[in-house]
Amino acid sequence: MYKKLTLGCLSILLSANLAFALNEPHEVKVLESINSGAYTYLKVEEKGEQYWAAITKTPIKVDSVITIKEQVWMKDFKSKTLNKTFDKILFAEFPKKGISGVDNIHSIHGDMIKKKQKQTMKPNPKFNENIVIANGSPIKTNISEIFSNKDKFKNKNVEIQGRVLQVSNKVMGNTWVKIYDGKEAVIFRSPNEDEKVSIGKKVKVVGTINTNVDYGFGYAYEVIGVNGKFEVLN
Repeated sequence: MYKKLTLGCLSILLSANLAFALNEPHEVKVLESINSGAYTYLKVEEKGEQYWAAITKTPIKVDSVITIKEQVWMKDFKSKTLNKTFDKILFAEFPKKGISGVDNIHSIHGDMIKKKQKQTMKPNPKFNENIVIANGSPIKTNISEIFSNKDKFKNKNVEIQGRVLQVSNKVMGNTWVKIYDGKEAVIFRSPNEDEKVSIGKKVKVVGTINTNVDYGFGYAYEVIGVNGKFEVLN
């Protein structure tokens, strides 16, 4: 979902609930590392500045020096699993050895993309098993409402708007797009593996909400949108 801003722009970033960036690298020293839920929370130091960052759950040793890629700064973010509110926190990608430079939604996507370079891979039919595609007009709503009322929206068509946070094209015959509506983020899968959406763009997406889906290979979701059709708004 966002355009490049450096750490030096922190005062500007904190004037809103969030600000966006495109893979701005930060070399940081890890002062504290906490695994909780789907994330690893890191207290880091960069050029004398200390702040918190969150990456996809990964073992990180204290005192190690790592490079993380900036995705989005958030203000007053509450971690339910930690029962802690961060005044400010950077959500970032930690490129793992061997897949650096791959823009992933999940690190496993990078592994799949790397493998695809070595062999021809057909879309895995597991992604399409047990997927319900609804009929009828979509319900206009937002991501927070969907998460709060999963049973209401299960197997229903919805229309939501938000900004693109992450994009993974050509992943097992799909494009995976994570969008953010100001409060929550959710992934919508498009059957078009060449979906033309870019990080930072505001989009409208129509698709079917599936809940408690486990495709295997680490792809498990409390809520996910499938058969997404995207329209770039600006």
